[in-house]
Amino acid sequence: MSIDQWREDLATAALVGTARRPVPESPPVLPRPTQGAPPETALLDAVAVAAALRRAGTAPRHGEEAATPAPDDEHAPPPDRARQLLDLLLTQPPVGARLAPYSLLVWLRTARATGRRAHHQALVPLLERASTTALLRPAVVPVLDHRGTWLAAQNPAWAWAAAGGDPAERADDGDWELLPTLDRAVRLRRVRARDPEGGRALLGSTWRQDAAVVRSELLACLEVGLSPADEPLLERALDDRAQGVRETAYRLLDRLPESRRARRLGDVLAPLLSTSGLVRRTIHVELPTRPTKEAVRDGLTAAPRGRSERGFWLQRLAAGAPFETWTRATGLDAATIVGTLGDADALAGLQGSAVGRRDATWARALLDRVWDPGLARCLPAEEVAERMLARIERVKDVPELVSALRLAPGPWPERTSARIVTRLARLDRHPHHLPDLVATLAEGLHPATAGAVQRLAATGAGPTDPFHQLAQHLSLVPTITEAFA
Repeated sequence: MSIDQWREDLATAALVGTARRPVPESPPVLPRPTQGAPPETALLDAVAVAAALRRAGTAPRHGEEAATPAPDDEHAPPPDRARQLLDLLLTQPPVGARLAPYSLLVWLRTARATGRRAHHQALVPLLERASTTALLRPAVVPVLDHRGTWLAAQNPAWAWAAAGGDPAERADDGDWELLPTLDRAVRLRRVRARDPEGGRALLGSTWRQDAAVVRSELLACLEVGLSPADEPLLERALDDRAQGVRETAYRLLDRLPESRRARRLGDVLAPLLSTSGLVRRTIHVELPTRPTKEAVRDGLTAAPRGRSERGFWLQRLAAGAPFETWTRATGLDAATIVGTLGDADALAGLQGSAVGRRDATWARALLDRVWDPGLARCLPAEEVAERMLARIERVKDVPELVSALRLAPGPWPERTSARIVTRLARLDRHPHHLPDLVATLAEGLHPATAGAVQRLAATGAGPTDPFHQLAQHLSLVPTITEAFA
């Protein structure tokens, strides 16, 4: 019997009584009840063991040596009021299950900002919650302190939180080829973050014997720390027999405008560009004709089902060629080119290229025509916020509003938050659209808008209305921050 099943059977016995349901036998690794003890005593003893396991976060295993004790924590525990709030958010969140993670984020970030850690009794619930809610993980790790990271190392399910607890991190070079693909990808990305050259060498060490799907998965990891130094390996990947590997290489090389492939694609694209008009210049783009063998190698391959082949080639050219190809061939700047360009495939290629290269000039020009959070991330936060406010005044429904708000992740200033709520009040709020909207607002709205949000909830479904729960969350934010004062 598993530990989890044993706990469930214990709860059943406690619920219906030992006269109707016998006390379940403990798994072999756990202490057994005292022989001859009354059933009710055996049940209480078993519950005490289960509670200890719950607090420990793991179960004992035969043949294992006792773990080295955790080092002393460096940070102070939270004040009593903050401790009570964390326990409440983990067990009975007053904001509902959907918004509970956002209230927890406020607590976790405030604790970190004030130099506090989570109290020990909350470590297991926190680790369990963050294991199933990835949104919380980056905020949980800083408040674990030494006891928490030690505890996380005892349970494989919490390896994400343990220092050195990830199998991909613990493995030495000799174990690289034995790791599962997912673990290898995790490790490679982390190595690339601190040592791009070492990560590239690690990838190349097993390139020949790796399966195509593995090569593609690992090659994609080069996006971390991508630089011109990776070009030789990516050029090699252009000749790979597997289409998935080649497609990954195309995407990465699109981000390197100084690469040999970019220059080759630019040479193909330039003759296709022309302009007309003296006062108001307009750009024209011809569709490419049958590509050369070299162009096929660079990505001008057969189009996916349902796509125009020549349109697909044009998108590939626009995505991979240097931006200078457009300005030199036309004599126009980015804003004019994008503003007069009528070909949807060319625009899609430029959009992908601007996002991949994080080019603010082209992203700014494209955002005037295409609403894309990826483009917005290329611009300064202040400019994005202004664009978001201009956008929300033009939206016609809640899905459009959610798309606009995601352009500039919160938290938003009080004035911005007030304008958002005012605009929301004038929109038709269909129930099917509210969950996504409320989750977005929970992370971004300023707490000062709690009253206005509560007024939006007044015509809703009562305590279960999403806006009522959002108002509770916003009201809870200052309570959390004040609890750490």
